[in-house]
This record gives sequence, C-alpha cells and structure tokens, in this order.
Amino acid sequence: MIFILLSLFPPLREAKEFGFGDIPRITKPSISVTYQNLFSISELQSMQVTWNRERYGFILSHFGTELYREIVFGGRYKLDLENIWLMVEPSLLYLSQNNEDNIGFNGDFMMGLFGKDYEIYLNTIHLISYIRGETIPVEMELCLLFDSEWNSIGLKFSFIEDWGIGLGFGYILKFTNFEAGLGLITNPLIPTAGISIDIGSIRFSAGFQNHPDLGLSRTFTVYYMR
Repeated sequence: MIFILLSLFPPLREAKEFGFGDIPRITKPSISVTYQNLFSISELQSMQVTWNRERYGFILSHFGTELYREIVFGGRYKLDLENIWLMVEPSLLYLSQNNEDNIGFNGDFMMGLFGKDYEIYLNTIHLISYIRGETIPVEMELCLLFDSEWNSIGLKFSFIEDWGIGLGFGYILKFTNFEAGLGLITNPLIPTAGISIDIGSIRFSAGFQNHPDLGLSRTFTVYYMR
C-alpha cells in the first residue's frame, strides 16, 4: 500500500476487493460508484464510476487535488471461451502536476481459467503504458479463488516492478443479503476487513486496510446490480 504514494495510476480496488486482501474479483454486470480515502489524508482521495455488462464496460476515475491529479477514462472487453476468459482494458490517462499537464495511454491484460467452484487468473497491469516524462511500473497478479455457497477464499501472488513480491489472503463468510470478510497483505503486513449488504438490487460495500505506519484507509462502493 505504501507503494501507492510512489506509483502512478495504481489500480483502485472496489470496497469488496479492498477488504478481501486486495484480491481483484471479476466484475459482475452493474453500475458502481466508489470512494476511497488513503491513510485518512485529505489529499489522497479517489472517486471511480464503472458501468459493466457481461462482455464490456467503462470506467472513469479521479485521484488527487488541484496540486496533483490523475484521471483515467477507459473501457474493458471480455472474451469468454470454454472455461477460459480473456480481458483487455485500454485507457486514456491524464496527469497534472507542477503546473504541467500530460496525456498518455495504458493497456491492462487479464486471463482466467474457471470451474464450478474455483477461478485462477493472471492480471498484468500497465502492460503497455506511456506518459511523457514518467514511468508507470508494471504489476502482475496471480490469483486463486475458491467459492462456495457459504464462503469465499482467495490467495494472491503479486509482483510490482522496482518494488518486489507481495502476497494477499482473503476470506469471506456469506449470509443471506450480507457478507463479512477479513484479509491480510504482505510487504508491508496490512490487515484488511470488509462488509457487504444487499437491499434489493442495491449493494453497499465497505472495505478497510490498516497500514502499520500510515494508519487506516477506507473504501466505500455502492452497486446497482443489473
């Protein structure tokens, strides 16, 4: 998590993922709005809006203040094959800092293998990227997810260029219209927690991470499930 202060355009996890060991999940058809505040610092706030269908979706996110600002506008396309899926996420980037505006582009790639109760997927974030005068580090994530009617267990192995290797673990206990989860991230060691509540077609999720030195981070997401 501390790496986010040194990195350009890190992925903004929705609340359920944020509290689930920072393990990404495949997005279900929905419209969502996410708010994130890192380490309770007013300058480190993000907003994100997503619209997702089965095969495609769009995303708009904003991070920072007048002094430093990152904006991302992108799309995603998913191709489903038999027990395998492929996804590409191209996006346009806008960076404003030191009274200078820069525009760039980015491309993420993901692929997965799934069965009745499990998923294995590989994410490559910033596989192709460019913004003038800056370097955006490549991040790779190998994720294993086991789902049942009553719980979910996830494990993530991650590598960030110029930063190193990290692990993530998450567990979610499921009830009718309610879920509660715990998780743990390494490098550094960060505990996570989260809840989700369903009311009709609306889902409210809250996720928390507690950095040992920088303190508490919060993420809240409201979904309209299509």
